[in-house]
Amino acid sequence: MNTRKSLYDIKSFYDKKAVLKAGYGGMRYQIEQAADGEEICLVVTIWPEPFCFERTAEDKKKRKQFGYSEQGLDEAYQWLCDIYEEERVHWEHARDFPLDGVL
Repeated sequence: MNTRKSLYDIKSFYDKKAVLKAGYGGMRYQIEQAADGEEICLVVTIWPEPFCFERTAEDKKKRKQFGYSEQGLDEAYQWLCDIYEEERVHWEHARDFPLDGVL
Protein backbone atom coordinates (compact mmCIF):
# COMPACT_ATOMS: atom_id res chain seq x y z
CA MET A 1 0.00 0.00 0.00
CA ASN A 2 1.12 3.56 -0.53
CA THR A 3 2.60 5.22 2.54
CA ARG A 4 0.69 7.34 5.06
CA LYS A 5 2.61 10.38 3.79
CA SER A 6 0.98 9.88 0.39
CA LEU A 7 -2.31 11.03 1.96
CA TYR A 8 -0.70 14.43 2.72
CA ASP A 9 -1.96 16.34 5.75
CA ILE A 10 -5.06 18.25 6.78
CA LYS A 11 -3.59 21.75 6.86
CA SER A 12 -1.65 21.76 3.59
CA PHE A 13 -4.10 19.75 1.48
CA TYR A 14 -7.65 19.14 2.72
CA ASP A 15 -8.12 22.59 4.27
CA LYS A 16 -7.81 23.86 0.68
CA LYS A 17 -10.69 21.55 -0.28
CA ALA A 18 -8.35 19.53 -2.50
CA VAL A 19 -9.44 15.99 -3.36
CA LEU A 20 -6.86 13.20 -3.31
CA LYS A 21 -7.33 10.59 -6.03
CA ALA A 22 -4.95 7.66 -6.15
CA GLY A 23 -4.78 3.91 -6.53
CA TYR A 24 -2.91 0.83 -5.52
CA GLY A 25 -2.87 -2.65 -7.04
CA GLY A 26 -6.32 -2.49 -8.66
CA MET A 27 -7.99 -0.47 -5.89
CA ARG A 28 -8.66 3.17 -6.58
CA TYR A 29 -9.46 5.61 -3.80
CA GLN A 30 -10.45 9.18 -3.17
CA ILE A 31 -10.22 11.23 0.02
CA GLU A 32 -12.06 14.50 0.42
CA GLN A 33 -13.36 16.94 2.97
CA ALA A 34 -17.13 16.75 3.45
CA ALA A 35 -19.78 18.05 5.81
CA ASP A 36 -21.81 15.70 7.99
CA GLY A 37 -24.45 18.09 9.18
CA GLU A 38 -22.49 20.94 10.75
CA GLU A 39 -19.40 18.79 11.38
CA ILE A 40 -16.55 18.52 8.87
CA CYS A 41 -15.22 15.03 8.18
CA LEU A 42 -13.06 13.10 5.74
CA VAL A 43 -14.81 10.77 3.32
CA VAL A 44 -12.83 7.93 1.77
CA THR A 45 -14.27 6.21 -1.27
CA ILE A 46 -12.80 3.05 -2.83
CA TRP A 47 -13.65 1.29 -6.10
CA PRO A 48 -12.02 -1.18 -8.51
CA GLU A 49 -10.08 -0.25 -11.63
CA PRO A 50 -10.28 0.59 -14.51
CA PHE A 51 -12.44 3.71 -14.44
CA CYS A 52 -12.11 7.05 -12.70
CA PHE A 53 -14.43 8.05 -9.84
CA GLU A 54 -16.82 9.92 -12.11
CA ARG A 55 -17.20 7.01 -14.55
CA THR A 56 -17.58 4.22 -11.98
CA ALA A 57 -21.08 3.04 -11.08
CA GLU A 58 -22.15 3.91 -7.53
CA ASP A 59 -22.82 0.25 -6.70
CA LYS A 60 -19.11 -0.50 -7.17
CA LYS A 61 -18.02 2.16 -4.64
CA LYS A 62 -17.63 1.85 -0.86
CA ARG A 63 -17.42 4.88 1.43
CA LYS A 64 -16.35 5.45 4.99
CA GLN A 65 -16.16 8.63 7.09
CA PHE A 66 -13.35 9.61 9.41
CA GLY A 67 -12.71 12.51 11.76
CA TYR A 68 -11.29 15.65 10.20
CA SER A 69 -7.89 15.46 11.84
CA GLU A 70 -4.45 13.93 11.43
CA GLN A 71 -5.68 11.03 13.56
CA GLY A 72 -8.62 10.67 11.15
CA LEU A 73 -6.14 10.48 8.26
CA ASP A 74 -4.15 7.85 10.15
CA GLU A 75 -7.35 5.83 10.63
CA ALA A 76 -8.26 6.30 6.94
CA TYR A 77 -4.83 5.02 5.92
CA GLN A 78 -5.21 1.98 8.17
CA TRP A 79 -8.68 1.28 6.74
CA LEU A 80 -7.30 1.47 3.19
CA CYS A 81 -4.54 -0.99 4.10
CA ASP A 82 -7.00 -3.33 5.84
CA ILE A 83 -9.62 -3.29 3.07
CA TYR A 84 -6.92 -3.90 0.46
CA GLU A 85 -5.67 -6.97 2.33
CA GLU A 86 -9.19 -8.25 3.08
CA GLU A 87 -10.22 -8.00 -0.57
CA ARG A 88 -6.83 -8.53 -2.21
CA VAL A 89 -8.16 -11.12 -4.68
CA HIS A 90 -10.84 -8.65 -5.85
CA TRP A 91 -8.38 -5.80 -6.31
CA GLU A 92 -5.78 -7.94 -8.06
CA HIS A 93 -8.45 -9.24 -10.43
CA ALA A 94 -9.45 -5.65 -11.23
CA ARG A 95 -5.78 -4.83 -11.84
CA ASP A 96 -5.08 -7.87 -14.04
CA PHE A 97 -8.38 -7.95 -15.92
CA PRO A 98 -9.57 -4.32 -15.88
CA LEU A 99 -12.34 -4.75 -18.45
CA ASP A 100 -13.73 -8.02 -17.09
CA GLY A 101 -17.50 -7.63 -16.94
CA VAL A 102 -17.37 -4.27 -18.73
CA LEU A 103 -17.22 -5.43 -22.35
